[in-house]
Amino acid sequence: MAAVAQDLTAFCDWLDATGCLGPHCAVVGIKQPKTGFSADTLLLEIATDAGPVDIVLRIERIGRHMFLDSSMERQARMMDLLAQSGVPVPTVLGWSTDLSIVGAPFLVMRACAGVSLPQHPSYHVAGPLMELAPSQRAHAWNDALAVMARINRIDWRAGGGFLMEPAYGAPGLDHYLGWISAWRNMVCPAGHAVIDAGIAYLRDNQPSGTPAELLWGDSNAGNFLFGANGAVTAALDFEAAAIGPAEIDLGWWFVVERMLAAGHPLPAGMPDRAQQIAQFESALGRSVQDLPYYEVLAALRMALVMARTGGLLIQSGALAADNQVGLYNPAATMLAAMIDRTHDDRLDHYFAMVMTMNAR
Repeated sequence: MAAVAQDLTAFCDWLDATGCLGPHCAVVGIKQPKTGFSADTLLLEIATDAGPVDIVLRIERIGRHMFLDSSMERQARMMDLLAQSGVPVPTVLGWSTDLSIVGAPFLVMRACAGVSLPQHPSYHVAGPLMELAPSQRAHAWNDALAVMARINRIDWRAGGGFLMEPAYGAPGLDHYLGWISAWRNMVCPAGHAVIDAGIAYLRDNQPSGTPAELLWGDSNAGNFLFGANGAVTAALDFEAAAIGPAEIDLGWWFVVERMLAAGHPLPAGMPDRAQQIAQFESALGRSVQDLPYYEVLAALRMALVMARTGGLLIQSGALAADNQVGLYNPAATMLAAMIDRTHDDRLDHYFAMVMTMNAR
């Protein structure tokens, strides 16, 4: 923490130069919550001539991206695009790739009101969601699904071309599957029996005539902030933003929810699966197609996340070099079951990774 704080003098100079908060900015408070692998997050209180301002500084961990092609610039441009359409997202104050300021590319946002939902323990058993009345829980979930669909409905062609990489294929599902294959090559260069079988399944069963829509990419309940009455105050984390059918976001929502629920039933008041699909369809303005296919895709993505996480922990020395969590984890087990492939569902490697992560 001291090393980061030492770099903030140059950061304050950058704030002054941009004028986003006015002149004479100074850091008067710092908090550093536990975060993922791609970036460090600092919650800063900044003294300005107009009074104190709370901001969020996200500093990239170079070489530790979870998703292929992720960058601070990509996230900033995505949030600007969403804000222009009225989606509740943090206000971007600026971003920079100048390594001399804080040692890595960074993104700066105004802090948002609201609370996030915990993963450990699951928000199904503890935390802000369980403190709401049943009707407020229903409101929270329906509002979250409506915001997700609102993102999907934005015309990405008006400012979202930065999400396209022609080498992956034509806009839409072809492009998304091309990105998945390239990401797999980064994460599992030596191959992965279950993930490779999953990619073959997705290619062999690819639906035709699918729309090319704007995707959040990491649409899960943990990436929302909620107000006291359950209403969404902000959507967060767009490092996996992409173009493809909106069903990709909905499939990810359900697969992440299934993993975090860990067998716990829906809390009282929460809409069931059919009700959530109906809410999403109403907000999207069309019916959902081929959802089981997109849940296979989501399980495959989660298996890639597990493999990438394990690989980064091994690379850093935090996890034993012989750990095989990339192969043996709940996401790989889920994916194997979805495509009728036999797979050893052992969890010892996965639990070793969980213990390592919780000890951070």
